[in-house]
Amino acid sequence: MSNVSKKFIVDIWSDYVCPWCWVAKRRFENALENFPHKDSVQVNVRAYRLAPNHVAEPMVGALKRKLGSPAAAVSMMSTVKQYGQSSGLDYRFETMLFGDTADAHVLVKAVEDEAVKKNLVEALYEQSTAQGKSLFNRNSLEAIAKSVGVSDESIRLAWSSRDLHLQMQKDERAAAQFGSGVPFFVFNNSFSVSGAQPQEAFLQALNQMYLESKGEDESFSGQVCGLDGCN
Repeated sequence: MSNVSKKFIVDIWSDYVCPWCWVAKRRFENALENFPHKDSVQVNVRAYRLAPNHVAEPMVGALKRKLGSPAAAVSMMSTVKQYGQSSGLDYRFETMLFGDTADAHVLVKAVEDEAVKKNLVEALYEQSTAQGKSLFNRNSLEAIAKSVGVSDESIRLAWSSRDLHLQMQKDERAAAQFGSGVPFFVFNNSFSVSGAQPQEAFLQALNQMYLESKGEDESFSGQVCGLDGCN
């Protein structure tokens, strides 16, 4: 068995107010844990905002408006909640908020330590989805960040750096090349997986990446949240 020195790259576009993104994140992480070459995989968190310049509002109301009817929103929330529970995730739509997550994305980009960054990303999902914490108030964001060890220096950088905002916008422009929805995964800049795929599909994609199946136009489709709602 040959040793693999190459580091593979998985770029993940997501938004912290995307209902399906936390489920997709957990399924991908579980798949990665079962991938024999997980230590050779670098995961890059990419920014994507479902609601640029949108004032924060209750998630339930936003879903009803975006999906066109209360019944469609209730059905969608029930489905997400069910899939979330199967992944050990607690979705409480009645306390969730929806809006422009620019500050949350910039805060993640301000963190250089990969372990702290990973913990922050998870905390942003958990605190906003299960605990009803706001991602649209900097005091709230700072409290979440400090709870997982983000330094005061990183927080100050997030609120003052124009470059970090430009990096966020660059991520969004890159995402536009692939489509207009998240979650979205690009494996080694070769092929993509969209939506909250089953764990097995993510593992299949990781194995495909390992085998370097470049040039093959393979993609997987699952539940995706876009600017007009979630499919």
